[in-house]
Amino acid sequence: MGIQDNVNKILKEIPSNVTLVAAIKYANIEQIKELIDAGVTELGVNRLEQLEQVKQELPDIYLSKVKFHFIGHLQRNKVKKVMELGVGLIQSVDSYKLADKINKICIELGKSQDVLIQVKTDDDKEAGISPNDLDEFVRQIKELEMINVVGLMTIPPFSENPEDSRQYFSIVAGLLEVVGSWMQYPLEILSMGMSDDYKIAIEEGANMVRVGRVLYE
Repeated sequence: MGIQDNVNKILKEIPSNVTLVAAIKYANIEQIKELIDAGVTELGVNRLEQLEQVKQELPDIYLSKVKFHFIGHLQRNKVKKVMELGVGLIQSVDSYKLADKINKICIELGKSQDVLIQVKTDDDKEAGISPNDLDEFVRQIKELEMINVVGLMTIPPFSENPEDSRQYFSIVAGLLEVVGSWMQYPLEILSMGMSDDYKIAIEEGANMVRVGRVLYE
């Protein structure tokens, strides 16, 4: 199947309240155009360099139709350029130092920034805030006035069996309301699930999925 068929299939599979973010890490400009023509309105980038390239090469008529998400690990020295290029949502806030940097750039640019807290569900990964450390992290990030925490994101441990991700999705789904109570307002977004396990993520409460490979197969 082509990209149009793949997008149609996924959009039919997922509930209407679930946002499809197309991960474009390995997509070229023509494929990105096809995604947008097929109805995709949210694009996820992993690196500053790709965001720069897409912003330069994608015609304005396409750029006007999409919102960009930063879904990869964001280095602090690249925050300013990423924000200057414009991303609707930074999904991978995984440390107070990164959050503080984003807040400082927000003040410099005179705009606020929506972010997700990346919850660490894999001890082998460095990125993310461990569930046990979330309360302290929320106390810190609440002081950063230009950052809007709108939800949580996670990347579960890799497994050959997608069903293994369910337990981790369940844990993070349970944290959404808890973290919202600490923030003193309800969090709207639970970003979980990728190409192999997005259906399981949705069953466990995800309302945003980050899908890449299966869009291009």
